[in-house]
Amino acid sequence: MKAKQWFNLHAWAGLLVGSLLLITCLSGTLATLSHEIEYLSDSKFRALSHSPNTDFAAIENTLAQRYPGSQIISILRHQQPYLATEVSLKWQQQFLFVYVDGATGQWLGEGQWGRVSRFLRNWHMNLSMGWTGKLIVTSLAILLVILVVTSPIVYRQWWRHFLKKPRQLKTTNRSSWADWHKLLGLWSYWFIVVMAITGVWYLVEHTLQTAKIDHYIKPPAEVTDLQTDAAHPPAISAMVNAAQSAFPSLQIRAIQYPSKANKPVVVLGDNDDILVRLRANKVYLDPASADVLAIQKAADLPVIARIKDTADPLHFGNFAGLGTKLIWAVFGCLMTCICMAGLYMNWLRVKRKQPSLLQWFGIMGAVSVLLVCCSLLLTTQTFSVRQAPAKLYSPVL
Repeated sequence: MKAKQWFNLHAWAGLLVGSLLLITCLSGTLATLSHEIEYLSDSKFRALSHSPNTDFAAIENTLAQRYPGSQIISILRHQQPYLATEVSLKWQQQFLFVYVDGATGQWLGEGQWGRVSRFLRNWHMNLSMGWTGKLIVTSLAILLVILVVTSPIVYRQWWRHFLKKPRQLKTTNRSSWADWHKLLGLWSYWFIVVMAITGVWYLVEHTLQTAKIDHYIKPPAEVTDLQTDAAHPPAISAMVNAAQSAFPSLQIRAIQYPSKANKPVVVLGDNDDILVRLRANKVYLDPASADVLAIQKAADLPVIARIKDTADPLHFGNFAGLGTKLIWAVFGCLMTCICMAGLYMNWLRVKRKQPSLLQWFGIMGAVSVLLVCCSLLLTTQTFSVRQAPAKLYSPVL
């Protein structure tokens, strides 16, 4: 291909659904720091002590005192110790979030399903459009791959320009916008590659799930064939002690109770593995007796399953605390600016020939803007909806 053809391909990929790609970058950047945004917005999201130890017995005691007759759906202790521990609770047949200090069990506050982190997650993940929205978002990875491949070809001798001073940015000067677009692109190139790779995986994963092709390790027969009567489940502390005894190196951070019969309690945590999400290490327990059914370790996962559990930490940068989250957020902002600059540069280049904004945007551009508007409206209307399970196999507090 000639240089002009590579440039046209690069411009086409950036313009085709530019506004949709822009919003996806922006929402993803905000989602990376969504829990920190909540932390700043309300004291109930802030842990009082920064100890990494979690006192599940104290948490259970606090909940029993404040919400007698309630049932726990799940407990989640964030990796960042400054964040409050979240408890999903069934209280008076309704769903309720309760926030406690993980180390002491002290009550911090309560709230509903709808919050900043949920809004941003729904918007970024699938535009609040379910299967179709997820297909649209993950398909953007194809455009990212095109941009990643064409960028070094379009920008000749790019390796010489990392420290090149860009021209002063002027509203109507396309060359100044081009300088900043190239400079930000150079410094963010590694990050865009990471987003492209993880995005392609999400597209592959979505395809496998749609085709109902198994690509993750199945729980052993002891779990899938479980037959139990969980009429009187053991206390949380009994579940935690059983899991800890079976998996001593596991730093327990979450407990999930089943809402269907003959399903296990799942205890999740960290085990000093590199780049894996929380669900990679887990212990399956019998909800009626706290007997250990099976253990899953990230170190024992097959390749595809390990990729699945590595994609999220790489995509959101939450694998090494606040430091990497901030790095990901900064480069996410730069990637958002690159999208904005690319769209504006293209408009400055062609506006003499196509002075109509709608004509320049084209059908796909108009569809992209319409999707963005619809997704924002849908997210606003649906992100706070959550019903408590009709049946729950956890102890009544």
